[in-house]
Amino acid sequence: MTMYERFRLDGKVAVVTGGGRGIGRGIALALAECGADVAVLARRTADVESVAREIGERGRRGLALTGDVMDYATIPAALDQVVAHFGRLDIMVNNAGGNTDRKAHALADTTLDKWDEQIDLNMRHKFQGAREAASRMEDGGRIVNIVSIAATHPYPGFGTYAAGNAGIIAMSRTLAVELAPRGITVNCIAPGEIYTDLLTESLGMDQKSAQDYADAAIPLGRIGHPEDIAAAAVFFASPAAEWTTGQWLEVAGGR
Repeated sequence: MTMYERFRLDGKVAVVTGGGRGIGRGIALALAECGADVAVLARRTADVESVAREIGERGRRGLALTGDVMDYATIPAALDQVVAHFGRLDIMVNNAGGNTDRKAHALADTTLDKWDEQIDLNMRHKFQGAREAASRMEDGGRIVNIVSIAATHPYPGFGTYAAGNAGIIAMSRTLAVELAPRGITVNCIAPGEIYTDLLTESLGMDQKSAQDYADAAIPLGRIGHPEDIAAAAVFFASPAAEWTTGQWLEVAGGR
């Protein structure tokens, strides 16, 4: 296999949660451009149908799945539909997550209900997605969990979000060892500030303020884009990463 071929995903089937917008959309399209058929799962039907069409325009098969990962019947049903439609499952990207109300909450003022909501959204469903995917994969599958640099950095106002992401890194390391005999790899990507709806709504940034922040805080001098995260996801999903597991990669411009 040539090095070029080691980064190809021809014949593979991928699922991306939160795949209708932002980072998830970027990952879904990148996987398709590298040869995979891709199912995208998100809450908004119009979004996933649009991404599925874009996948088709790239010469691959797309599948739009509407569902809320906070409903724990959603992921098993979605993965069953993927296997029924495509005949297999090779790559699972657990991307959905975030902060539902787009507001900062100091930890000392965080209610238990808000804590539970954030842990469910940023940790529990990714554990469920990894577990359910592994049970449907043949040996040699790929699980990629999208977390955040908040997992390992102080993030005032978003401590519960940070805790959920840190937990996924710890979970992924153990799951990687447990699944290693089957050749299934488990890795995490920790994005820095990526210019998406989540960034603009949670932190109140427009393009100018985002660039001002980048000038001051990001060594490489710019805010990230979904394609930056998608490139890392392609690597972890590809044969090139078959000997890389239990790792997490910060893609944050040197932040």
